[in-house]
Amino acid sequence: MSLQGIFNTAVQAMNSQAQFLSNISTNIANVNTTAYKRQDTHFETLLNHITPPAKNFFTVNTFDFRQVDNQGQITTTGRAFDMALNGRGFMVTNSATDGSSRWQYTRDGAMFGKSIDLGVDTDGNGVNDSGTLMTTANGNYVYGWAADENGEISETNTLSSLTPIMFNNNSVVPSKATTNIKLQGNLSLDSSKGLQTVGLPFVDQEGATRTLSVGFTRNTDGTPGFTLQMSSIDSANNPVTVDFDPPNVSFDGLGNLIEPAGGQISALINDYSGAQYVTLDLSKMTQLGESGDLTVQNIDQDGYLEGRLNNTYFNDQGVLIGSYSNGEVRNLYKLPVATFDANNNLDAKPGNIFEQTRDAGDLDLKGLQKNAGATQFVVGALEASNVDLADQFSKMIIAQRAYSSSAKVVQTADEMTQAARDLIR
Repeated sequence: MSLQGIFNTAVQAMNSQAQFLSNISTNIANVNTTAYKRQDTHFETLLNHITPPAKNFFTVNTFDFRQVDNQGQITTTGRAFDMALNGRGFMVTNSATDGSSRWQYTRDGAMFGKSIDLGVDTDGNGVNDSGTLMTTANGNYVYGWAADENGEISETNTLSSLTPIMFNNNSVVPSKATTNIKLQGNLSLDSSKGLQTVGLPFVDQEGATRTLSVGFTRNTDGTPGFTLQMSSIDSANNPVTVDFDPPNVSFDGLGNLIEPAGGQISALINDYSGAQYVTLDLSKMTQLGESGDLTVQNIDQDGYLEGRLNNTYFNDQGVLIGSYSNGEVRNLYKLPVATFDANNNLDAKPGNIFEQTRDAGDLDLKGLQKNAGATQFVVGALEASNVDLADQFSKMIIAQRAYSSSAKVVQTADEMTQAARDLIR
């Protein structure tokens, strides 16, 4: 190698070490950046040429790569809308609400609500409803699969199936009329007790709470079991008739219900608002005592009153759930997890986001399932940077020494050049 080659090699080495130090500096600067993925430097040999005369020699070059798949530590924040991904994958964002801008992907799960006027008055209070659009810290809109009116979510592996996560702060869940009532309790065999009654609350078709009165009378004519009777009153306290089938229940010697089979009683409540069919489930009823009173362990019915949105929160599957004033909960959206064939080849952009590249491969969108897969959402937490400060300082010392040594080579080669020049004098 000629002196010219020495200069080329040493200068290239200084440039490479400067690039190495630049990456170290960037990593250290972002040690507290949420979900930051460090960029490392790989050194590789580089064939250099000097002509004429033709001479070949090796110098050095750098290749930068980002450790996207390297998990950062999960740290608790306590914020309801903070979501950390533990495992591979990204959340999907876009800077436009119609998805017309470039799709961008992030592991920074710090989400914030942006208030918007929806232009409708759902609850009829004379004021337009306000909505909340979920955004990332850099202002991008968070996208997910929207649930239907029943809370069912269809997961499709296409970006076009996603919509910005937005919920109506004034949303109302309409009432649902009761169709099933489950009664769990124990009846007394004491015939002197006469009619043993229990009031079963239910929701009628007008969305009001009513009571279905169910009475059990022990048969004394030799017929085993109890004779049923049912009644109800309407919202104006007027009695309404209830047709039911079958009219009798019976138990075996161990106190277990044997008739009707399955314990299902069909009740038709002849209400002013129209006939309402209710299935009364007595399969958990028992008869275990000769004396005492009817005891009730549990009453459950599937109807509910009108409810207003009280709270929203995510679960560990990335489902945004709405909690309503009537005690109902309903799925609103679900966050997809985006993965690529080579996550480390994504293009890092400002704002803790990445964009797809050809080298990253194809996009795959999946929803997380309960207790399945290696990836999960951690609610109320964020992923920290995967930068190890001790490691970066060690690398910085190495880069500094390598740079100084390369500079010494340049200085020595310069002195040799001067010596050769002085021979001519």
